Amino acid sequence: FPFDVSQDALQKIHRKLMQTLNRKNATMYRSDADSMRMRKARTRTLIQLGGLMEKAGLLECVELEAGQDLQKDPETFEGVATLMGSLLSLKEMFEGEDASVHTMLWAVRGKQALAKNNIMR
Repeated sequence: FPFDVSQDALQKIHRKLMQTLNRKNATMYRSDADSMRMRKARTRTLIQLGGLMEKAGLLECVELEAGQDLQKDPETFEGVATLMGSLLSLKEMFEGEDASVHTMLWAVRGKQALAKNNIMR
């Protein structure tokens, strides 16, 4: 070294550096674990939403079948487009003037269907 540093001082610096690196790695690991947990939760939710669409009979209405690759199979395009359009119309109803009335009626009807089919625990 161009300057005089004791072995003890170097060990202290090394320890501090290692502590800092360990804290950084622990933070990154927690962040990765949280991110993975969030991705899994999102995937589970999306699968459940797809199940609700199937149980409501929406796939049959647009001539889609469970198991079809909706992105790669060109035969599904029309059904996918129709379903997307209907969902956008539904979103507009949620945002419209009568949204609270629609929401209340849909909730009642949905609860009845879920109870009838014993879907929710």
